[in-house]
Amino acid sequence: MKLLNAAIGTLMIGLFALPAFGDSGKFDKGGNNECPVGFVKNLSLDQEFGPGTQQLTRCIKKRHNVKMVVQINQFCTNSSSPCTSPYALGNIRNILDDYEITHGMTVGQDFEIAVVLHSPGGLMALKNTSFNGAGVQVSGRNPFEGQIKDLMARGVKFYFCQNTTRAYITNGTLPNYMTDASGHSATGQLIDGMEYTTAGLTSIADFQALGYQYIQP
Repeated sequence: MKLLNAAIGTLMIGLFALPAFGDSGKFDKGGNNECPVGFVKNLSLDQEFGPGTQQLTRCIKKRHNVKMVVQINQFCTNSSSPCTSPYALGNIRNILDDYEITHGMTVGQDFEIAVVLHSPGGLMALKNTSFNGAGVQVSGRNPFEGQIKDLMARGVKFYFCQNTTRAYITNGTLPNYMTDASGHSATGQLIDGMEYTTAGLTSIADFQALGYQYIQP
């Protein structure tokens, strides 16, 4: 019995002496490293902004199950024609860089971004070269198609408001599937990978109800 008690005592001491892996974060999902994990401009924060910057920098604390819905209801941020500065797309790239590069997070694993396009922002849903309501091929409609595709390739989901689609059909921006003799439909004018939502504003409220944080750039 004494031998048994001694063996149990030795085992308990060994268990308490084991390293506390649960507190170390070693086996947690990605994105738990000290910030910054990486550098956006390949320079340390002190190098990029000046001595002492690292100590003054607050890094995000929630790095898992982060969900964000971004509203895009404008097309352009400059008054020139044609538009050369798209609304919000640069902000979305900055969000991705901060999550992926600075904080080491992974899209689909640690975070999700949904973008709702409506009103003038709905033009970003369209192919740059396609057909108008008269069935005539037009170009220069959406010079930011490539930027949208790049964001899609990085895991961002885009949703186009069907109320805005109806308005585009009425004003001739898009063909009307029911009456267009040329066979060009509104859906056929969308960038590949673009999805619909029945109404932009109600979908934003729905995303929020599902735990997405609302962002208006």
